[in-house]
Amino acid sequence: MSIISIPRRIDSPRRTSERRAPLRPVQTPTSTRVAPKRTSRVSPLVKSVAIILLAAVISMVGVLENAARQVRLHDLQVELATAQSTYATQVGAVSNLSAPNVVANHASSLHLVDPVTVSQVPSTSLAATLPLPKFLGSAPVTPRTSR
Repeated sequence: MSIISIPRRIDSPRRTSERRAPLRPVQTPTSTRVAPKRTSRVSPLVKSVAIILLAAVISMVGVLENAARQVRLHDLQVELATAQSTYATQVGAVSNLSAPNVVANHASSLHLVDPVTVSQVPSTSLAATLPLPKFLGSAPVTPRTSR
């Protein structure tokens, strides 16, 4: 005999004493009858067109915002150029008041000095090393520092 045994099928005795009544169709009034609901399905073409239109609208909003920023940037650049021009005009007006010939004329009118000529010395950086002076006389030049 084997270890594995297949379970036996036990037939239960049929009940013959209880009999069911035959099924009868039930009549329902026509006024209470509800039509089956149809779910409206949106076609994939309509969905894809809607998604593309939504993406286009979002893209256009971004482009319009970018254009608005560009216009604002241009307005700021124009405003900056105007302010720089005004500042340069003001600096020019102030620096003209301190020009050497204006100072000499003003000093002359106050009888402070009688200038013969006005010469302007060119400006130089303080970091630049100046050359040693040259003398025209016969005195020897001995620098105290070596360069």
